[in-house]
Amino acid sequence: MYNKKIMKKILVILFLFLLFPAISLAADFKSDYKVEYTIEQTDNTIKTKVAFKVAITNLKSDVYVKKFALIFPKPFLISNLKANDDKTEVAPIVTETDDKINLELEFSDPKTGRDTTNNFYLNFYQVGLFQQSGNIWEVILPTMQDKEQSTYQAIVNLPAGTDKKISIAKPKPDLNNGSQMVWNNPSTRTIYAVFGDRQYYQTDLIYHLRNPRLTPVYTDVAFPPDTLYQKIYVNSIDPQPASVFIEEDGNYLGRYYLNPKETKAINFSGVIELFSQPREEMKPILRSTIIQQKKYLLNESKYWKLDNPEDFPKIKTPEEVYSYVTSNLTYDFSKLKTDNERLGAAKALLFPDRAVCIEFSDLFVALAREKGILAREVQGYGFSQDSRLRPLSLTSDILHSWPEYYDQKNELWMAVDPTWENTSGIDYYSSLDLNHVAFAIHGKRPDYPAAAGMYKLEDTQDILIKPIKTKPDDRIAIVLDSIALAEKINDSNNYTLKFKLRNNSNIFVNNIEYRIEADGLTLNPSTAKFLTMPPFETKDIEIKYQARNKNIQSVSSLKIFLNDKEMYTASVKITPYYYEIALVGALVLLGVLVLILLLRILKRN
Repeated sequence: MYNKKIMKKILVILFLFLLFPAISLAADFKSDYKVEYTIEQTDNTIKTKVAFKVAITNLKSDVYVKKFALIFPKPFLISNLKANDDKTEVAPIVTETDDKINLELEFSDPKTGRDTTNNFYLNFYQVGLFQQSGNIWEVILPTMQDKEQSTYQAIVNLPAGTDKKISIAKPKPDLNNGSQMVWNNPSTRTIYAVFGDRQYYQTDLIYHLRNPRLTPVYTDVAFPPDTLYQKIYVNSIDPQPASVFIEEDGNYLGRYYLNPKETKAINFSGVIELFSQPREEMKPILRSTIIQQKKYLLNESKYWKLDNPEDFPKIKTPEEVYSYVTSNLTYDFSKLKTDNERLGAAKALLFPDRAVCIEFSDLFVALAREKGILAREVQGYGFSQDSRLRPLSLTSDILHSWPEYYDQKNELWMAVDPTWENTSGIDYYSSLDLNHVAFAIHGKRPDYPAAAGMYKLEDTQDILIKPIKTKPDDRIAIVLDSIALAEKINDSNNYTLKFKLRNNSNIFVNNIEYRIEADGLTLNPSTAKFLTMPPFETKDIEIKYQARNKNIQSVSSLKIFLNDKEMYTASVKITPYYYEIALVGALVLLGVLVLILLLRILKRN
């Protein structure tokens, strides 16, 4: 018999928060983590009460854990820190660096021996973990990376009586009863959750235009479009464009004419509403426009082309394309400080460590199209409160890029973000978030139209976006203007009714139908429907009409309806054609008689 000496092995366990990869425990120990976050809201401030319970079980008899450490990023300030082990209160050692807060705990009298367990209990308040942004709350929580010798449970408790409900969760919680969410052993690097199903952004954009030529020109600028997950409220566009229209990809374009050497600054002001779920009213519009878009959504282009497409035989689905792009490109943060050359898909594969968001998007689109998957790119604004987790990289103002693919089964565009999954560990394939604001859609061409923020004459800040809490009102005003209608017609000729249909609303108005009724007239066409009209768009309408009955003098009442609402009424007098012939004959005869009379009078004199 002999006394086996217990080796006093000190192991520092690091639970690294957010930016830093977690270091797994050695095979000598098993750890069980339970982290409970309780949200407390006071006025406009959210703070989080955090309760850690860490159970460390010795798997061998000759080693034990002496110390435990936590590391937090500096912005996530902690306060009211209290720590205990199984026997007594423990005084934590807190040190700070430029970007980190280091927290070290030491067991007062750790248990030794195989299968014995030592527990730490840590409680503190943390500000900045749950972010209140406009109408939503948003949180990114860390998880353990190595589950082989550990378990991890995260619990989130919402304030009593709150109207905030979880709308986006990546991954989905194992339990969600409305006020509490529980994740057991999540496989992802982070837990991402959004509370609130829509977000509002006050948006102010400036577009700088210049005509360097000696002849007049026009140019089209891209205002933020309505999409499946985005609704636009226009407060003002100053000066207003000569015309607006929606082009093939769904972009909302305004046309401006510039005289020789003229410059203009266009100011757009509005609110953009983002949704966590697809907008039902947009689905018919997208399913209608995809018919024409299919003609070019598989085409190669300068940036959407692969030199060796045969190198990817196993990739077939959108998810496999996404996984390849996310796994094989590395975000180059150094390019954020330099003028960024767009590499395109082929060069991105040659230089995978030099990628920013546009390379992630280009490679996704190129590879997807090569596999017969309809795909396109979106450029816009990514609202990010952490430039390391969710970076922005287009060099003009603060812009971001992400791809979309067309889900043939559900007949919907699906937006994904391989860039932000690569940098944050958050799943951006199953859904996006409420931080992606679309400025321009690129399906037919990879570089047209230019997104807001790209219309520059010098180094200026042209994008100002901030979250707000209040939903704007829908102000719908579809008006008829410049109506040209003959008040009197005959029963033989054809005529044309002309009028302008203008959207003076502050929103895109969908499914606008006009209908014309006239009891004595034949109309062609008598009705028409427009899937959508953006603010300030004008439609020039022409309707051919003629008298329905012949040889009858009558009055027809003509009415114009918009979505079954009467907008205009007028009377049209219908005269038989032979009346006009008779009238003309009578006038001719009268003229002859008058002439004869004049000649006789002159002859007498």
